[in-house]
Amino acid sequence: MKGCRFALYSLVLLLCGCGAGLGPPPLTSAGAPIVPQRFPAGKPASNVYWTLYASCKYPPIQYARIPLKKKTKAASYFCSKQNGLSYTSGLGVDSSGRLWVLSFNGKYGGKPGFVAVFKLPLKSSSVQQYTFVLSGTNGPNALAFDPSGNLWVTSPGNSSVLEYTGPFNKSGTISPALTIPGPSSFDPSGIAIDKSANIYVSNFASTGTGSIGVLASPYNGNPYFLDGLTAPGGLAFDKQGNLYASSNGSTPAVVRYDSNDLKSGDKPSIVDPKGLPASSYEAAFAFTAKGDLYAANCGGKPSSGVAGIDVWPLGKKKFSATLAPSVLYTTPDVTQIGCAWGIAIK
Repeated sequence: MKGCRFALYSLVLLLCGCGAGLGPPPLTSAGAPIVPQRFPAGKPASNVYWTLYASCKYPPIQYARIPLKKKTKAASYFCSKQNGLSYTSGLGVDSSGRLWVLSFNGKYGGKPGFVAVFKLPLKSSSVQQYTFVLSGTNGPNALAFDPSGNLWVTSPGNSSVLEYTGPFNKSGTISPALTIPGPSSFDPSGIAIDKSANIYVSNFASTGTGSIGVLASPYNGNPYFLDGLTAPGGLAFDKQGNLYASSNGSTPAVVRYDSNDLKSGDKPSIVDPKGLPASSYEAAFAFTAKGDLYAANCGGKPSSGVAGIDVWPLGKKKFSATLAPSVLYTTPDVTQIGCAWGIAIK
């Protein structure tokens, strides 16, 4: 990572501590006994999963049943020598319904990063199906799949976006099929891919212009840019083709670029700062099947209560400039770290 992103991660490293021993602790960091979350028999529950960018003093993944409520009990998946997870970042779910988890640390220290692939639903005893070392990455922090099932990863440490092609059926080091380098001033953060396989990448270094780079297949030209954001993070498309993003300046906001406002130089169609604390940083987005928008907030100082999962009830209400989150959810671990980074729903 570099620039402001280095500063953000360095702060987290300092606060969370490095070199913690592997293996699940008997208690949460808050000292409470670990109680696995139980789901009723029958139809599998839909869960929201989020990562905690932190050492193994804390769980690399937590999850809870949706719809998420303020008092919902979360379960934790811990580090182990077998899974190698630590300082986890981006999350994604592939077309087979498997959870992909980016990890910085392990023996690679993020140069390159690696991704662990799990069958869902995740359990405390889960073992990943595969582990892929992502050759060419440096501190990868977000991932997405295109309509053909190819894996795309943002790599801020070398200002690049990388594509990996399958089949993803054997653990080991995989090499990128395509590397798209950006200028040193481009700090790739969130990534989203539309139905036409156009790649959208947020630029954490943006202060109002060059906010989201857009590149169409076959990805051999120059990108154009959407504007209007400061330090953007997460990106996600809804079912109607509208793009949701975050602007994380002095007045944090979730924004929407309507499907007809995705041309070069376009600015957000709707800007919604309502209900977001001043230090919010919406690092990643995910939609439920009903259309509710969930965001991982990594903006709070430890114990500030800002960090967690923010929920906008878009399945029932229209997005607008004055729609506040219906839920601001956190856990003791997320609060102590001050960060929830990746998010996925399945």
